[in-house]
Amino acid sequence: MFFIPCCIALDMIEHTFQMLPSVGKKKETALWESGVRDWDEFLSSESVAGIKSKDRCDAIVMQAAELLDDEETSLLGDIIPRGEHWRMFDRFKNDAAYLDIETDGLSRDSLVTVVTVHRKKGTTTLTEGIDLDAGTLAEALEGAKILVTFNGSCFDVPVLRNSFPEVDFDLPHYDLRFASRKVGYRGGLKPLEIEMGITREDEIEGVDGAMAVRLWHQWERHQDKDALDILTEYNRADTVNLETIAERIYKRLVTDYAGYRW
Repeated sequence: MFFIPCCIALDMIEHTFQMLPSVGKKKETALWESGVRDWDEFLSSESVAGIKSKDRCDAIVMQAAELLDDEETSLLGDIIPRGEHWRMFDRFKNDAAYLDIETDGLSRDSLVTVVTVHRKKGTTTLTEGIDLDAGTLAEALEGAKILVTFNGSCFDVPVLRNSFPEVDFDLPHYDLRFASRKVGYRGGLKPLEIEMGITREDEIEGVDGAMAVRLWHQWERHQDKDALDILTEYNRADTVNLETIAERIYKRLVTDYAGYRW
């Protein structure tokens, strides 16, 4: 079973120092172990072991703190390494946009057939030829502070950028494919759902990516409404389930740092 700890999620973003020059995970851990555990403690220290240009680093930390206070997540995401964007999730999860797409192929120039954007305020599913365009997609993402996907950094977002260059996808990206690897998981989305005890409706239980393409062709060529309904529900399930997975993976990630007693 995929172990889910019972713990209170922490706001991890102010504990990272990996935006500083020459600071990776190893040096960041050394900073925590030395007692410098967050941005305030860094700024209040006259000197920090292992940090040569303290004034320069202070300026970077202060910039990050200001961007965080102003909720300028896009700019903050530019200075925080992509692999650490997950740390913003707890702070901005109420403004997260969970996203998943279906296409008619696997290349970046594939036709985007269905897109679902799940938010706290509701779930929007857009379909090619019906209501999917740059305007409706931008509206579904409006106000989002962080993007959550499974493998979206490699597929969904590049495909959407190619199809809808007018839409701004410049958000911090909590990609659950790579975040789950940090806690030992190596599989795809569906097996992860099974391990977490997340179930799907019977009519979409056996649907996968290849079948999603066939369902689209069935709709496109024969106007098979049942096929489109199944495809839509499959895509919505892919997207809505990301919220539960994101919460649980985040708690696992936080647990890995629990020994530092923030």
